[in-house]
Amino acid sequence: MSVLPLPTGYRLERGLLWPADDRDCAAVVFDTVPDMDHALKHCRKFDLAVQAGGNMGVWALSLAQDFKRVVTFEPDPVNFRALVHNTSTAKNILALPCALGSKGGTWCDLEREAGNAGAHQVKLGDVAPVVTLDDLNLPALDLLYLDIEGFEMMALMGGLSTIVKFKPVIAIEDKGLSERYGYKQNQAEKFLASHGYEVVARPHRDVVMVCGR
Repeated sequence: MSVLPLPTGYRLERGLLWPADDRDCAAVVFDTVPDMDHALKHCRKFDLAVQAGGNMGVWALSLAQDFKRVVTFEPDPVNFRALVHNTSTAKNILALPCALGSKGGTWCDLEREAGNAGAHQVKLGDVAPVVTLDDLNLPALDLLYLDIEGFEMMALMGGLSTIVKFKPVIAIEDKGLSERYGYKQNQAEKFLASHGYEVVARPHRDVVMVCGR
């Protein structure tokens, strides 16, 4: 049986298509999948999960085992090609080449960190569209899982109506990168707290919050 060659610039990582020049992202991504359990145990329903950034699809594939449908966002074209390839057989995953932000109808680029495909940060540009969670008019939302390198506050503001409506369990990464965009560390946590959310877990640098109202 012939084996198709890998696309130029990619390798296989634990059976998944992966950017060949990544040195630091893969181990972290695979090792942090169990952290999702801290959020999953608080979900009341498992109809729909939204996850960003999609990276190479490891988190989306894990969520797809529990949720009826998963929507994942990844604005970097190199990562997105791997994401689509890796999730192509999962019929309940929708992958979108966009960034979640506070204002739809705009475009972005990525500030790329050499050797780390998981550390790209959104900046102004014309590579990928920015959409808001509210623009999607989702029929449900049970889990919102954000690992978008400091852009979490913008994604939350752009999805506030959806969050208030469905009160999903929310997990955000918070390691101070939001200061690049003018928001202090912990500001996203305080923003959610002002809308009735409280912290239930802090796995590594993530914060898991549920709405008590």
